[in-house]
Amino acid sequence: MFTSIENKIISLGLSPAMGKALALFVAVLALSAMSWIIDFFTKRYLVDRVRSLISRVKPDWIEILIKNKLVQRVSHFAPGIFLYFTSPFLNTLGSQGVQIAQVIHVMVSLYLLGTFTLVLNTLLNIGMKIYETYEIAIRNPIRSYVQVIKILLYLVAIVVGISLILDKSPMLFFTGLGAATAVIMLVFKDTILGFVASVQLTSYDMVRMGDWISVPSFNADGDVEEISLSTVKIRNFDKTISTIPTASLLTHGVKNWRGMKEAGGRRIKRSIYIDMNTITFCTPEIMKEISNIDILSPFLKDREQEIESHNRAYVKNKSPQVNGRALTNVGLYRYYINEYLRSNQHIHQTGFTFLIRQLQPTETGLPIEIYIFTKDTNWVNHEHVQADIFDHLFASLPLFQLRAFQNDTGHNPTVILNATPEISSPVKEMHLTKAS
Repeated sequence: MFTSIENKIISLGLSPAMGKALALFVAVLALSAMSWIIDFFTKRYLVDRVRSLISRVKPDWIEILIKNKLVQRVSHFAPGIFLYFTSPFLNTLGSQGVQIAQVIHVMVSLYLLGTFTLVLNTLLNIGMKIYETYEIAIRNPIRSYVQVIKILLYLVAIVVGISLILDKSPMLFFTGLGAATAVIMLVFKDTILGFVASVQLTSYDMVRMGDWISVPSFNADGDVEEISLSTVKIRNFDKTISTIPTASLLTHGVKNWRGMKEAGGRRIKRSIYIDMNTITFCTPEIMKEISNIDILSPFLKDREQEIESHNRAYVKNKSPQVNGRALTNVGLYRYYINEYLRSNQHIHQTGFTFLIRQLQPTETGLPIEIYIFTKDTNWVNHEHVQADIFDHLFASLPLFQLRAFQNDTGHNPTVILNATPEISSPVKEMHLTKAS
């Protein structure tokens, strides 16, 4: 075909050399135009037709195929394949045609290699997206493994591309890479560490997608959004994003709150500091005040009988009260906290630690620690339950003639209410004036 074009050009009166060059130019131009037409037709009609057909299929993964443009990228093979099989016809146009055919053959081979790599990359992305639609992806993410495969894919593509340009066997380059292992290890040190860390995180089930983790060394506290080959992306509760090296999760302290969510109980560990100046034996006034508390009535009745029986048998002199057993206001308050929380439907009564204890006194008072677990692990709901509990417990202190410890703020309502206005006198005013 191209020889007949050359003969017609020469018949117009041009020299054979000029006719051959012009025929070669027309042949290359014709091949380029045909490949462009094929590419246009494939994208304009064939791709749109295929996409409209597969969009009617119900499975959700079809939408993933469309979003990742798989059909469009596969269509890039059409012009490349056309040029690959038609470029050898240029060999009929002499030595220059052979050279140009070789150049086109190498360029088309590189184009097809790049297209093939791009399609494989897209297939990996699609496979990963489909996998992430299943629940198993939360426990065993594969993003890091996919990234390793992509890196290997790109390395192989680069080696094959270089071998096509230099017209050498790819095995020579792969053999040379074996000798350069030390350099490769140095260049891809972070990638290798990240891959090993990802394998360990997955195999030991240390961190999953969606876990709430705290990493104090990186000031990160939030939900895990992505676990990749080199980084872990965490969305903090203030909506900022923290990116942490994957390997750092193995070398730095990480607190994972998944266990709390799976157990279904969230801890409350907080103390009420009692002013020790208000701790005393129960007086008749205190007993009268708290005897009307329903949840304490059975306890008070039994304990008073027990104490009275003990004192009658073993105590000769009941005055002062230290000679025998007696109730204290802080002991009754501790028991009241226990009974109050036992009746709270938001608190786990069994299966979790339930402890109301007295800690060692400090300069800030006597700590009464409350160590319990709420049934709702949601942060907001948990805080509401906790606030309601301590609102009630702080408000109950005066019934037991107790007071929470608080540093002096310079404002003492009791003194202000009991203060009597002083009668001013000229003498006192004079002294105040001199003092000022």
